[in-house]
Amino acid sequence: MSDSTTERWAHIPSELRERPQWCISPGLDGDKAPRSLDGRLASSTNPSTWSSFEAACAAAAERGWHVGFMLHESDPFACIDLDVKDGTPDVHIQRHQRIIVEADSYTELSRSGRGWHVFVNGAIGKGRRRDGVEVYSQERFIICTGNVVRDQPIAERQALLTNMVAQMTPEAPPEIDLTGDDVPDYAAAAQAAEDEGELGRLFCGDWQDRYESQSEADLALIKLLLPITESPLECWRTFRLSGLGKREKAERRDYARSTMALAIQHLHNDAAALVHGKAMRDGLFWSGPAPHNERHFRLLLDGDLERQPPLRWLVKRVIPDAGIGAIYGDSGTFKSFLTLDLLAHIANGQEWFDHRIKQAPAVYVPFEGQGGVPSRVKAWRLAQAAQRNPEVLMSVVPPEDVRTNIAVIMDPINLREKEDRDTLVETLTENGWAGGVMCIDTLAHASAGLDENSSAMAEMISIFRDLQLRLGGVILLIHHSGKDASRGMRGWSGLHAAMDFVIECQRDKDSAALAAEFVLTKVKDGTSGVSTKFLLQPVQIGIDEDGDYMSSLVVVPPLAGDGADSDNPFRTEVDDAAEANDDDAFVDEWVREEVMTGKRPTGRWLDAQRVHVAGRRNLTQKRLRAAIDRLKGVGRLEDTPGGPSGAKWLRPVDLPTGGAD
Repeated sequence: MSDSTTERWAHIPSELRERPQWCISPGLDGDKAPRSLDGRLASSTNPSTWSSFEAACAAAAERGWHVGFMLHESDPFACIDLDVKDGTPDVHIQRHQRIIVEADSYTELSRSGRGWHVFVNGAIGKGRRRDGVEVYSQERFIICTGNVVRDQPIAERQALLTNMVAQMTPEAPPEIDLTGDDVPDYAAAAQAAEDEGELGRLFCGDWQDRYESQSEADLALIKLLLPITESPLECWRTFRLSGLGKREKAERRDYARSTMALAIQHLHNDAAALVHGKAMRDGLFWSGPAPHNERHFRLLLDGDLERQPPLRWLVKRVIPDAGIGAIYGDSGTFKSFLTLDLLAHIANGQEWFDHRIKQAPAVYVPFEGQGGVPSRVKAWRLAQAAQRNPEVLMSVVPPEDVRTNIAVIMDPINLREKEDRDTLVETLTENGWAGGVMCIDTLAHASAGLDENSSAMAEMISIFRDLQLRLGGVILLIHHSGKDASRGMRGWSGLHAAMDFVIECQRDKDSAALAAEFVLTKVKDGTSGVSTKFLLQPVQIGIDEDGDYMSSLVVVPPLAGDGADSDNPFRTEVDDAAEANDDDAFVDEWVREEVMTGKRPTGRWLDAQRVHVAGRRNLTQKRLRAAIDRLKGVGRLEDTPGGPSGAKWLRPVDLPTGGAD
C-alpha cells in the first residue's frame, strides 16, 4: 500500500469516518468482498463484523489492502456508483458527468481511477442499476479511495435519488451469452459490403467523419447487422469480417458481450433514440416510460416539468452551473484580468461583485499571453493577502495560504484534433478538475485555421458543446469585439445565439484611468443589460534583472467615495491609477538615488527639489505627498530619526541606516 493511498484516506468525509461501519478488502478484480479485521468475510447486515475507520485503515495498510464503508439502513447515506469500462459508450460517460454536477456532493474517483463514487444523503431501499449507474443506500459495501473529485460536504439529495430510481426501471437486460454456432453469416456480410448506405460505409470501416469514437461506430454497425443475422454470436462473427472488426479490441469477449447487449437494448427500446450512438435523452438521466408509440418524441406534461431539476447558478444570476458562455471586448478593456479574477473567486468560493459563488474547479487554458499569467496570479495573491495584512507587500512574496486555486494548462493543445480533446478530458477528469469552469483564452487562437466570419465556426461550437457534455460545468470563452463594437462579438453572427451567457467588457479609451465596466449582454433565465464598474489597481510584484520594478494589475470594485475601503491598501483616492503607479516608482527610485549619494531626504526637502527633477517627471506637490504616503503605507519607505535639523528622513526599507554616511 503506497503512502499516497493511505494519505488520501484522510480526505474521506468525516461524516463517514466517524461511523463504525468500515471493513477491509483486497480490492482485486476477482475479490472485492468486504472482510473483518481478521480477514474473514464481513456481512452487510451484521454490524459485529465491521469496525472503526481508524482500525480499518491500520489493518488495510498492514496488508496492502483497501478500506470501504458498509451502507446500512440505519445511516443517512446513499452512494451513486458510476462505472466506466472499456467500451462504455460516450453517452453514458456524459450522463455520469451530469449526475456528478447535479448531485453537487462529495465525489471521489473509484479504485480503478475510471469511475466515480458520489455520496449523498437519502434512502432508496434496495439498490438499482442501469447503464453503468448503481444507486445504493443499504446492504452494500463501497471501497472508498479518498481520491477527491469534488471536495464538498455530503449533501441531502433525496429528491434527486427518487427521480433517478424512478427512471432506472426497468433494469437493463442481462449481458448477452455469446454461445451457438461460432461462424459468421457470409450472406449478410456480402449484403453489407454491397450496401450503398450507412451499413455499407460502416462495414467498409468508414466512420471517422460521423462518430466521436470507433466504439460508437461499432455499436451502430452491430445494430444494423442484428436484423439480418440469426443470433448475437453470428452477428458478432459477421461484424469481425468488417473493416471495424479488425482492431484488437474486437477480439475481447467482454467487449463483444457489452456491445451486443447495448445494441439489443437500443433496438428493443427505440432504435431511433441513439442514431449514430449519440442519443441525448431529454431527461437528466433516462427517459421515463415509453409513450404509446415509441417512434414518437416524449411529451412532458406539467407534472414531468415539475420533476425537472431547478436552474442552478455557478455565479448567481450571471453564469449558470452548466453551459457555454463568453467574455469579450476590445483590446485594452482588461477582459483577461477580469476573467482571472472571476476564476479565482470561483475556485475559492468567494463572492464576486456581490454575486454569490458556488465553489468549483477552475481551469485556465491561455492560447496567448502565457508569459503574463504568473505575474497576474502573483499580483492577485498579493492583493488578497494585503487585505488582511498590508505588511505582506514589503517582501512582495505572497503567503502560501493565499492562492488563486486555478489550474493553468500551457501545453500546446489543438482543440480541433479529437486526440487532444480526449487527452484534455482525461486529464481534467482523472485529476479532479472536471465539472467546474474551463476558460479558453482566446476563441480566435483556439480556432486557428477557421474563417471566424463564416458558419465554419459552428465546428468550434460543436467542439465546445462536446467538451461541456463530457466535462460538465461551464466552458468560458474569451473573445474580441468586432470592428463595430456596437454589433457585439467579432465574427460569425451565430456565435451570440450559441452562448448561454455573454459578458462584454467596455472602457473609455480616451481616459487614462484604469477603469472599465462589464455588461451582462446575455443571461439565459436571468436579467440582461446589467452593468458593473471595476477598477484596475497596480501592484508591484518584484524587481527584474535590470533593477527595474515589475508590476501587474488586479481587479477591484470601484470606490464608494472619499476614504472608502481604507483598510484595503490597493484602493486609492487618486483618480488616475496608472499615473499613481508611475509616481510611486519614480519617487521610490529618486529617494534611493539621493540616499546612495549620502543624503537623508525628508518629504519637505523632496518637495523643494521637485523643480530639479521636472525634466524626468513633473510632479505636483499633492502627487508627491500622495506617493510618499503610499510608499510608506506599503512598507517601502519608513521615517527614520537623524535627518536634517533633527527631522525624520525617508529611508528605503532595504537599505541600511548607514547608507547615507
